[in-house]
Amino acid sequence: MANTRELIEALHYIKKFKDQVFIIKFSGEILSDEKVLESIALDLILLHDVGIKIIVMHGAGTLISSKMEKLGLKPRFIRGERITDEKTLDVVVSCLHQVNNRIIGKVNKEKTIALGLGGSLFRAKRKKRGLGYVGEVEDVDLGLIHDMLKNEYMPVIYPIGVDGGGQLLNINADVAAGALAKALNATKIINLTNVEGVLDKEGRLIGKVGVSEAKKLVKNKTVTGGMIPKLESGIKAIDQGVEQVHIIKAGEHAILGELLTERGNGTMITK
Repeated sequence: MANTRELIEALHYIKKFKDQVFIIKFSGEILSDEKVLESIALDLILLHDVGIKIIVMHGAGTLISSKMEKLGLKPRFIRGERITDEKTLDVVVSCLHQVNNRIIGKVNKEKTIALGLGGSLFRAKRKKRGLGYVGEVEDVDLGLIHDMLKNEYMPVIYPIGVDGGGQLLNINADVAAGALAKALNATKIINLTNVEGVLDKEGRLIGKVGVSEAKKLVKNKTVTGGMIPKLESGIKAIDQGVEQVHIIKAGEHAILGELLTERGNGTMITK
């Protein structure tokens, strides 16, 4: 009977979410586990096949840092954002292309629906505070994305933007996902990470958190490092109309477990 209940529950959510836009964002850390990546690809295909409009956004954090160190470059961050000089930018672009191709390959191995996008998709301006070639999104060119979704393809997007002078800019993937969700009126952003979700000061998972409480978690430094831009971009996305932002640990069928069950398995940010 438990399996029947779970199936009924899943069918309820599938019907509810049909034709809605979901942004699935994940970081480079989870790409090292082949089994998890294959499971993610299957989850994405299933959600696509039941009529949910899936857009993938990814970073390449671990790969970038590893390649930088091999080249004698020291990775440096300010509040979770990578300081990006010219040499670092070259590494960032190269690693993002590598990750993009790998994700597309995993999805298309099962079903040929994934196509890569980046570069001029995000029109951006350079941030002023000591981050180098790091951009903040000013606008999103939605033409290609709309065409791809209309023709039932799955965009796989990497967060590189371009300014008015043609200069490439590194954009935090969480920030880019939020900007994309706003532009597309997305219902959900699902952040796949290498941690369980947002944790309290005792290290316990926070299953659900409202925007006001989420702001307090940043202010009182309950969250630190790379979780800061994830939570801040989630808060901003909610303020801009996204219904829910999920932060979950990448694992076998973690996306389905979070989206198609009542209990979920990570942190959900709501109004």
